[in-house]
Amino acid sequence: MDDAQRIHPPGGPLPAPPPAGYRDDEADDAALGQGPFPWAVPGPVRNVVTSIIVGVIIAALVWYLDGQGSTVTSQSLTLTAEASGPAPRVGKPAPDFRLVGLDGKPIQLSELRGHPVWLSFWATWCPPCRAENPDIQALYEANKDSGLVVLAVNIGEESSTVRGYAERTGLTFSIALDQTTEVAAMYRIVGIPTHYFIDADGVVRDWRIGSMSRKTMDRKVQGILSTPAAQAEGR
Repeated sequence: MDDAQRIHPPGGPLPAPPPAGYRDDEADDAALGQGPFPWAVPGPVRNVVTSIIVGVIIAALVWYLDGQGSTVTSQSLTLTAEASGPAPRVGKPAPDFRLVGLDGKPIQLSELRGHPVWLSFWATWCPPCRAENPDIQALYEANKDSGLVVLAVNIGEESSTVRGYAERTGLTFSIALDQTTEVAAMYRIVGIPTHYFIDADGVVRDWRIGSMSRKTMDRKVQGILSTPAAQAEGR
C-alpha cells in the first residue's frame, strides 16, 4: 500500500481548529480546553458527521484567524483508520500505544513513564511540520539531559521516506511510524502538526494544534519538566 492510499494530504496548508479559549503564542496557555474534540467517539457514522462538522469549523476559523493576523498554521489531513477508545484529555493519562520506531525497534508510550514526553504528530510533506522541526531538534538537544523525550509520530509514510528526511535534516529525537494511521485516529488528529505534552507520570498536561514559536515550545516543555517526577529523573 503506498502513501496515497493511507493518507490524503490536500493541496495547501489549512489551519486546523484550536480549542475553545485558544490564545496566541504570546498568551498564557493555561486556559486551553480539556482535550481536542472530546465529543468525538468511535463509530463510522459519527466519524463522518464529525468530519463534516470539523470541516465547517475549519472554514470559519480560516476566515477568523486570517482576520486576527494569527500565525498559527497546520496542514489538514484525512485518516484511513477510525477513532477508537476515549479521546486524550488534559489531566488524564495519555492513551497508550505501541509503534515501530525508525530504527526498527518497538516504542510503547507507557514504557516512557518517568520521562516527560513531547508527543508530536507530523509528516514529511507538511510545510508547517518541516518549518518547526529545527526548533524541536534544538529544544530536544537543550533538554534531553533533563530527561525530556521527544517522540515524533509520522503519519502514513514509508520508513524510507521518513529516514531520508531525518538524515538530511539532522533529526536525532525518536521517530515512530504510524503507517496505518490508527494512533493518529486514537488521538483524534485532524491537522498537523499536533503536539501533546505529557508529564513524567504519563498525564497529558498541555496540547496544541498547529505550529508554534520557539518561545511557546520552550514554555510548554518547561511545564512538563517542572513536575516532581521529571525533576527527580533529571537529577
